[in-house]
Parts: sequence; C-alpha cells; structure tokens
Amino acid sequence: MTSLLLVIASGGAKAQTTVPPAQRTAPDTAQAGAVRVYLDCQSARCDFDFFRDQMRWVNFVRDRLVSDVLLLVTSLRTGSGGFEYTIAAIGQTGNRGRADTAVMFVAPNDADDVVRRQLARTFALLLGPYAARTPLASRLTLTYAAPSTASASPKSVKDPWDFWVYRVSVNGFGNGEKRQSFVNGFATTSANRVTQSLKVNLSANLGYDQSRFDLGDGKTFTNIQRNYGANALMVKSISDHLSAGITANSQFSDFNNYDLNLRVTPAVEYNVFPYKDFTRRQLTAFYAIGVASMRYQDITIFDRTAETRPIHNFTVAWTARQPWGSVNMGVYGSQYLHDLSLNSYGISGFTDLRIAKGLAINVGGNYSRVNDQLYLRRGALSDNQVIARQQALATNYRFFMNLGMSYTFGSIFNTVVNPRFGGGRGGQQF
Repeated sequence: MTSLLLVIASGGAKAQTTVPPAQRTAPDTAQAGAVRVYLDCQSARCDFDFFRDQMRWVNFVRDRLVSDVLLLVTSLRTGSGGFEYTIAAIGQTGNRGRADTAVMFVAPNDADDVVRRQLARTFALLLGPYAARTPLASRLTLTYAAPSTASASPKSVKDPWDFWVYRVSVNGFGNGEKRQSFVNGFATTSANRVTQSLKVNLSANLGYDQSRFDLGDGKTFTNIQRNYGANALMVKSISDHLSAGITANSQFSDFNNYDLNLRVTPAVEYNVFPYKDFTRRQLTAFYAIGVASMRYQDITIFDRTAETRPIHNFTVAWTARQPWGSVNMGVYGSQYLHDLSLNSYGISGFTDLRIAKGLAINVGGNYSRVNDQLYLRRGALSDNQVIARQQALATNYRFFMNLGMSYTFGSIFNTVVNPRFGGGRGGQQF
C-alpha cells in the first residue's frame, strides 16, 4: 500500500511518497479523492511545479470553479525590503463559508528556494483540515520540529539600525551589432524606515542611455538620454482610514528639458476600508497641494528658462483581489493653480476575471488628456530626433490599452511534473 508522509516543519512542507516495487504500476484510486486546490498567486516566486511535486497529497486544478479550496496569495514589500505574504484559504463548492488566513514574512535576501519552501509549508498548514476529510487522511502525518534548547527562550532583540534599511544598486547593460549598439546604466540608493505609525522613504537615482545607429551613408546618429533624480516621502498614520504626509521630488531630464524640476507637496489620503485589508481591497482618495519650481535646459515654447508655480493633484483608486479575479481602477488629475487651463487628467484600469470554467479575460488601459507641457523646447526637431524619441513631443492626449482572453479545457487533475527538455539551451533558438 502506498504510504505518504506530510512533514510540516520550520524548514518547509514536504510530501514523500514511498511505493513498494510490486505496486508501482497499480492505480491509486485514493488520489482522485484528494482535496482539489486552485492556486491564485501572481508572485514570480510562486513555483507551481515545485508545489505540485512537493504536495502530492492534494490535486492542483486549473479552474477555480471545480476546486474545493481556493488559495489566494497576495504580497507587499516590507520596510526591510523583504515581503509579507498573505495566504487566504477560501472554501469552494461544499466548503463554502469557510475561510482561513495566514501571514508569512521573507527576508530581502532570502533565496527563491527558501521562499517557495516557506510558501509550501504555509499552504500545507492551511490545507491540512480539508485534507483530513479526504480518503488520503489515513496516509497523512503531522510532525513538529521542536526548537533547540538554546533557542527555546529567545531574548528580546534591540535593533541597532532603529528600523532603517539602506540599499545601493548599480546595473549596466549593453548589446549591439554591426550598424547599431545600445548602452544603458542605472544606479539607485535608498534609505527607508517603516513602522506602523510612520513611513519614511528616501531615494536617489541616476540613469544613462545611449543608442548609436549607422545610417548607411557614412553618417552616424547617436541618441543620449540622461535622467537623475531624488525623492523623499514621509507619511504619518492618523487612524485606520486616514494618513497625512509630505512628498518632495527633484529631477534632471534631457527628455523633458529639465535642468531641475523640484516639487514639494503636503498630502492627505483617506481609505474607505481599513488599511489592514490592503491585500484584498482598497478604495483610496489622495490629494496633494504644493509648489513646483522648474529650470529648463533650453528656452520653452512659452519663452521661459525658469518658473515657479503652485500645483495640486488628486487620485481616487480602487483595488480588489477576490476569488473571481482582480480589479485595479483609478481616476487622476493635476493642475497648475496660476492658470487652471494648464492641467492633465485621466482614467486607468485593469481587470482579470475568471468568468466561467476554463475561461478568463483581462482588459486594461489608460487614457489621459494633457494640457500642461510647460517644459517643451522651442524649435523644430529633425526626423531622426522624433523617431529616436530624443525629446518630448507636444500632445494633448496619451493612451495605452490591452485585451486578452484564454480558454483552457481538458483534464483538471493532471498534476504531473516533467522537467525534460525544460532547461536553458544557452540562448539557442529553434
């Protein structure tokens, strides 16, 4: 008889199956009665093949509508740079009305293997009660890894960094061929302190992009884009629904003609739902008012090389992550207060819906009206400058849209993992 051991320990969740040689070809009818699980996880660190291989005591299905349990995974970056994962086990079909939630934390430098094992362990804890009512219950064993004597009574730890987290990142890329080449460099540094009552984010960035094209007539066109900036944010928690703070941003940009674009704006935000529900739903209204000071590289279409203007902006955003899918929608706008005709406003949205068995659609996009391009350079651009997007162009609207649909049918119980021919082949194309 096949025996299965479920180990739930601090290192992860692991399912081990031992099959006697004489029975390796015998069908396992009990497996068909295993709890059916639909995993909804958008994180890149959710390794579906790993979960299928390690948790063979459940049947992972490809459609929520035929599942016994929906595992809904959401994540948010923590103040240390790691992630907080919230996993909700929501009963489906005969288990409707039951829901359990677990929260786990991963450190910023945890390897992918560490994260996927912690996720598998948490999944196992949440799915255990459902599996206990299946034909596989007699084959499951719950074990506990007791802490060592040295760590049984941990002492309180004093944080020498007082919750501050610092990060420095430098990246460079390059590619090319005979008649064109591209070089890109990017560097960032940040200092963040996040507590329940106060959030402070400080950052600076530097970017450099160079594109070179051989035009074929002995001429070469080179496009260089530089972008430097710094940002500061401080937010105070006032209540479960209300926050107030201040933002400051500065920018140097070849593309937008800025020698300096400095903006300082006190702001307030109200969330209709408690902030603790952020992983599942939010409906926020954000408003900021302040001042913008601009110094330009070249004279603008308004005959200015520098100016300082009062500004304000708002955003109303709704996000929801539910068993039927996810929705992100928002309306936004900004305006210069010295001349109310200088404004921009728009709407954006994205939805991913599971509308029937095997059928899913996703629709998204944004559209905005633009009437506030104070930074535009005076003078005409060459064709090469326009094609290479060397400078911002005058426009009165911007848009983006996407539409997708998928339909999957066939077996809902195939949980086999077969890695053959799945490895990298050094960039070789077939």
